[in-house]
Amino acid sequence: MEYAEAVLEHFRAPRNAGGFPADTPGVSEGAAGSRRHGREIRLSLKLGSDGRIEACRYRVYGCPATVALCSVLSERLPGLSLEEAGTLSGVALADEFRLPVPKRDAALLLEDALRAALEGYNMDEKHERA
Repeated sequence: MEYAEAVLEHFRAPRNAGGFPADTPGVSEGAAGSRRHGREIRLSLKLGSDGRIEACRYRVYGCPATVALCSVLSERLPGLSLEEAGTLSGVALADEFRLPVPKRDAALLLEDALRAALEGYNMDEKHERA
């Protein structure tokens, strides 16, 4: 299977992999997929005091496309508001990195993990208002 050079670069040297120390304030996590099905993404977002995403970490199991997309997303999220992050599209990433058709679902799985992590902030806001 042919991957674009940018995908291979991020796969060979993934950025920001891992997690935040336990009890780090302002962290929301989202997950999608399962190892049993060949792909799993656990995404952690840390919100800064200004309400913008300060950092992104991830743990991933899957193909080179899945690993590379997590790496790319972890570089793009810092500095974005939650609203701006919510507009990121897995399909757009798949197009940008010219993922082969059989690997495009990796981008959709990443989008699901991102939405789940963002939803964690929405749930926290709802609890604070109640």
